[in-house]
Amino acid sequence: MPERIKVTFNRVFVKSDADWFGSGEFYFIATVDGASVGDRQRIFDAREGQWIELPAAQWSAVVDVAGKASVVVRFEGKDDDVFFDDDLGTIGHTLRPPWTQRTFRAETEYFLLEWGVELEVEGRFGRHPPEAIFACRSHSGSLDCATVSGVPRVARMEIHPVRPVPTGAMPPRDAFSPGTGPAVENNGGTTIRPGDPINIVPNPAVIPLLSPPAPAPPLAAGAPPRADAQTAARIEFTYYRPDTLAFTDGDPRLEWSARSLAGGGAVAFLGPPCGLKVMVYGTAAGEVLLEVRFRGELFATYRALVMRVKQIPCRFNILNGPGASSRPRATPADVQAHLAIANRYLRQVALELTLDANPAVTHGAQPTGTPGIFRISVSKGTTWHIDSDVLDVRATRLNYRPNVMNFAYIHSERRPTIGGAASDFPASNVAPAAPGARPTITDSGTPSTSWVSPTGILPDGAAGPVTMSLLTAIQRPGHPRLFAMFLCDNIGNPAVLADQQLYAKSMCHELGHILNLGHRVEGADATQPTGLSANGIFWDGLTHPPMENVMYWQGVQAICQDFDIIQARAVHQSPLVPP
Repeated sequence: MPERIKVTFNRVFVKSDADWFGSGEFYFIATVDGASVGDRQRIFDAREGQWIELPAAQWSAVVDVAGKASVVVRFEGKDDDVFFDDDLGTIGHTLRPPWTQRTFRAETEYFLLEWGVELEVEGRFGRHPPEAIFACRSHSGSLDCATVSGVPRVARMEIHPVRPVPTGAMPPRDAFSPGTGPAVENNGGTTIRPGDPINIVPNPAVIPLLSPPAPAPPLAAGAPPRADAQTAARIEFTYYRPDTLAFTDGDPRLEWSARSLAGGGAVAFLGPPCGLKVMVYGTAAGEVLLEVRFRGELFATYRALVMRVKQIPCRFNILNGPGASSRPRATPADVQAHLAIANRYLRQVALELTLDANPAVTHGAQPTGTPGIFRISVSKGTTWHIDSDVLDVRATRLNYRPNVMNFAYIHSERRPTIGGAASDFPASNVAPAAPGARPTITDSGTPSTSWVSPTGILPDGAAGPVTMSLLTAIQRPGHPRLFAMFLCDNIGNPAVLADQQLYAKSMCHELGHILNLGHRVEGADATQPTGLSANGIFWDGLTHPPMENVMYWQGVQAICQDFDIIQARAVHQSPLVPP
């Protein structure tokens, strides 16, 4: 219900001027809710068949109707005469809730009065669209809204942490009444180009810890980069209904705030904290909840970690066989493009691959002019149809440096379906619960990571702890600090954007394994004891989202773009990630 209404006496039509000769001299006495309105001393020249316009500033009244059962409106007309004033009649009306906007016309023998009631919406009185909402209250994860038309509406907003948003396994939503407009959705993925801003992927699991935006004091040594439109996290709505709300990106009706959930986490907004889309940067590490309010009521939430972006040094080796049929097509420029795209995905978990500036080489590696990228001439069997099932994959240990991620671009694996694979990764710093068991990591929070059911978003049930299994170490003897993987030429044309995105995703997927992440969902295989492909040894134990996670078992697909909160917690426990 509105808290205030405005009653305005607009104009009077003169039916009879009540005088024998000439025009009449009308004046009016009006009250709204017992309070006097207008100027009874003002005499209007009343000519039959014409309108008398009443100045709105004098002839209107705002009434606080909170808790009121009625508002009485009264308007009396008089004709000023020498001996006594003629009574032109009185118009009375009682307004009752539900309060609605409308125009009234009422008349006496001498005049017709046109008056109206306006509702206050967004602090403004006026003639509002019927679907305009002036008040809300939270109910079961949505808002029950009162509209100008008097027809109640349900409104809902969501900020899904997975992009693209999964098409299935969504939390339940309250029923919408008949006639409610359709939803507005912002649920697609991101087409990433090498030159895109590092923060191009919206709704990341981690909000990066950054220094305050300029102008500000000079950065101290070791301080994180400044927050700006290219570095702060982009947080965006993914769904709202009904479309008649017509929200905009910077809509002041949607008010954002943040509060700490754990570890003293804190963030600040870059730009106004309002609208469908905001930019946020971290000011203190921990865990935070972003909250969006509409008409003062909680409308949507978004949970994220706040971390400093950690840099992982890496080097790339292009392994060229003796002939064109055993040489990968990738050039150093292609490798840089793949790396740039991969870093935009990895930004979601506060990681960045940086080229190794150390020029030291082994195994005949030759510099390419780009620090950290090398070419190595090898035998055909080292780069063509290699067998990645053997423990000592020669291709991935060439020219490596300890604790530096080593990427090998090769021609092919023996199986044409293999586009890349991780070959070497030490154990996570997360200790297993028992000898021989796989280590696990748990995330507890609302909403749940990736909105694993139950999400904790009403009317869904309370979120419970989500536990994810990590991969155990795969290490060849004698190389305890080797982190390595290979990429194959069959992924696609390394110079074409669509294929560059697949190279980058393969890079991220296999790096995820090296950081002890398992597959998010694995394909069914009835021949295996667990019923999953690869005997389930690479499965992380979770089945949501079904395909959108970068660690989906067939991860080199356009739909696979997301890393989530529990994965962010896990990768920062890898010995490859700087403490």
